[in-house]
Amino acid sequence: MGEFVGIDPLGAEKLIRQMEMGKDILGRTRPGIEAAIAEAGEEWAGREGVTAMHRTWAFFHESQQDLKWRVETLKRIVPTQQKGMLTGTLPFSSQAEAAQAAKKDAAAIVEALKHHDQYLSGQSWNEVEKALAALKGRTGDPAYAAALLAALGPETFQKLLRDWMNTLAAGDRRGLSPDALKRADAASPGLLAEAFASAERSGRLGNEWQKMVETAPSDILTTLIGLAPQSGTFLNKVASNLLNRPPNSDAYPTDPNWNLYNLAKAFAANPEAFQRFLAEHRKESGVLLDAYTIRSTGVPAYEEALADALHGALKPGTGTDNVRDQAWLSVINSIGAEHSLWVGGSLGTFADSPISRMLAQDIRPILDHLARGQAQRNSPDLPHVGARPPWDKLDPAVSARFMGALMQDPIAADTLAKAAKEYIKELDMGRFHPLDPDLYKREAHMNLAARTGALTNLLLSGATYAEWSDDEYAEQIAGYMLMPVDYFNNKYLPINSALVSTGKDKVLDDFKDVMKDMITDYLDKKTPGTAEDVANKLVEQQVAFLVQSLKAHGQPPLSASDREMMRDAIKGRLLSALTDALKRRGG
Repeated sequence: MGEFVGIDPLGAEKLIRQMEMGKDILGRTRPGIEAAIAEAGEEWAGREGVTAMHRTWAFFHESQQDLKWRVETLKRIVPTQQKGMLTGTLPFSSQAEAAQAAKKDAAAIVEALKHHDQYLSGQSWNEVEKALAALKGRTGDPAYAAALLAALGPETFQKLLRDWMNTLAAGDRRGLSPDALKRADAASPGLLAEAFASAERSGRLGNEWQKMVETAPSDILTTLIGLAPQSGTFLNKVASNLLNRPPNSDAYPTDPNWNLYNLAKAFAANPEAFQRFLAEHRKESGVLLDAYTIRSTGVPAYEEALADALHGALKPGTGTDNVRDQAWLSVINSIGAEHSLWVGGSLGTFADSPISRMLAQDIRPILDHLARGQAQRNSPDLPHVGARPPWDKLDPAVSARFMGALMQDPIAADTLAKAAKEYIKELDMGRFHPLDPDLYKREAHMNLAARTGALTNLLLSGATYAEWSDDEYAEQIAGYMLMPVDYFNNKYLPINSALVSTGKDKVLDDFKDVMKDMITDYLDKKTPGTAEDVANKLVEQQVAFLVQSLKAHGQPPLSASDREMMRDAIKGRLLSALTDALKRRGG
């Protein structure tokens, strides 16, 4: 039994395709030849050629099946992702031999299980485990795995898993805990999960196994995906079905929900599958990301596991750009929904959220999409500023709530602010001068300034949902307001002297302190001004800072009209968002 083989999977797959082409040619040729033979009758001289043609087609077909089986088996038993030649010992020499062995092993398992059902003792269960131990070293063979599962059937398969749980993990009633899952991996459930993965990935399971996803208990399904890397298709089917089940469908709804934890861990191990799930299953993704779901699992590690999975699915380079964009949109729409519990409500804030921190870490590549959406809302007539599909369907109000959700975690808020500063820097408004005599260049600058202002607008809007202290709030708002001015100042007033540069930074800090004091005084009711009054004064502080910087560095002064134009460009349509932020905070 067994055979040592060496195969180049890429070369084998090429040969399989070539044989398929040969079968296609033979298949198209055969009817014409057979018709010619019938017409010629006894005068046909090449009768043996037809038999040879049939044998050739059968040879191609059988060789394809055998070669495909060998490649599939070798890929599963060799734990490597190396390219080129793979070598290993196949557990069986042919698919027929594998299927025969599987039927024999299944019969022994069924017999041992019947004996256990009769006596329900530790000794009788050990006999079941002994029968299942025969699977070791064989489950990587898809032909063996498929024949084994066909012989057992879905009911017996599930019963084997259930009986192991009842015997060795009786306390885990909503999915296996990490310790129980580790024990299961070293025992019969690990072998059964591997067999299922081998058969399912190779497309050898019948419809009754696909229907099992709809009827099997949640802990059975999450045990399968937790013990072996199932296909992305199966993983997403399990996730969709699990998240569509009623919230209290479990018999023990108050127990720790390890089912969701194991689902998140499986998604972390298969980021492209999770990316597709987020992109294609927005309703179910919303359940997964729901604040109540996260807080009510009873598993503190769940949020960390989900954060890891999201990072794998959303970080640059995972999957394709289009699918990744759709996945981001699903996350933003879920967390930033109108009645999202992420932004206030009875659950409180997410002040130490690994999800918030991860999303803030990975958000940099999509900031331009968010800024364009807000810029389009601010300036609908400004050319070439709007978001491109699929981002043009995202409501900027949702984006603001999403940012507000992230800002409830101080570390995430700082990371988000740094990402925004990097975006504004890379946007490089200085490619075009705002006072250039060329109309196109002035419009180009306005486009970039609008996007810069729009991002600041989103940060200000998001800040209305963040629960900071008054001092933290004033610090953040003043920082957001000065982002466009700070960049403009550094771009158009280049400083070569470290001493002068330090002085310029001090001027910026002084202006920031003035703005912070204005905000704090408003919040502490030390000023009679309304939110609108304070917002206008803050915008004027931006303009005053620019005027003073120009003067200090010997630049020509701004005319009244230039100053008015620069006021509009610098504030980037911030006034309404700033006013709203102050109103919400100040009451």
